[in-house]
Amino acid sequence: MKRVIEFIENNTSFIITLGIPLGLMFPQFAVLKPYLTEFLMLVLFFTFLKLEFQDLLKVSKKVKLILFAVVFDLILLPISVFVILKILKVEDFLLASYLLFSAVPAGVASASITDILEGDTILSTTIIIITHIIAPITIPLLFYILLRKVIHVDYLNISTTLIKLIFIPLILSQIFKYTFKRLTTQIASKNKVITTLILLLLGTTISAINYNFIVKNPIESIGFILFSIPIYLLFMIVPFYITPFLPMKERISIFATKTFMNVTIGVILALSFLDTKASLVLTLAQIPWSLMIFPSEILIKLNKKAPAK
Repeated sequence: MKRVIEFIENNTSFIITLGIPLGLMFPQFAVLKPYLTEFLMLVLFFTFLKLEFQDLLKVSKKVKLILFAVVFDLILLPISVFVILKILKVEDFLLASYLLFSAVPAGVASASITDILEGDTILSTTIIIITHIIAPITIPLLFYILLRKVIHVDYLNISTTLIKLIFIPLILSQIFKYTFKRLTTQIASKNKVITTLILLLLGTTISAINYNFIVKNPIESIGFILFSIPIYLLFMIVPFYITPFLPMKERISIFATKTFMNVTIGVILALSFLDTKASLVLTLAQIPWSLMIFPSEILIKLNKKAPAK
């Protein structure tokens, strides 16, 4: 059992990615579609359970840096992606899909990836929390400003769905944490395993929901995967190179929290407010997510000679 736990902890990204082939092998998992929101809320609950507010206070003096990271992640980069896709004249469903893909908050796993890349983990954790808190405002706002003439969605419902997805787990996790301190400590030691397995189940279910399209349109599906890779690279390279004035650890945190964003929230929003094809685009965009650790490591190695502050 110990070896299984160690394997899961050391291969989180790989295991999460297995959800795609598992969903195609077992399309019966599509019956879990009504519970996707609850699965994601569970992931966020266990993630927020590790939250230490005293850690957030340590970076409270870096208000300008955090504000820059949040505005850049949730507003400037999504608008940049939208403009590029507009110039390329992509179809409307792709425009909506990749705007949502670009606008989601930092991924809950990005703090762990920041640690692997030797970045500032506390800064990453702060960005994760704040982007999740602000996303219920920025995502519907971006869709209203940029796409209201193209697609019609319930902006208020998007906001309330995000608030439910994020704030209920946040509040419950803190109540649980201070009520069951000993149990929280025990759960914390297995937290990574629990969240990885839930994310695997989420990915499997979402893949199963899109089974028919993927099987009937394999070339188009591969195209969606390949299309997302330049966007990932944009999220990696741009934040890194526009912050040469920051210490290397902080530069790593800023690009890691954007590159390894919470795509799952985007998938669930796409299923709820866009069409099934849009959810498929975001589902397939999760495949390169786990592979981005390799170009991230190369980027850092190539820039290690940059003077640290």
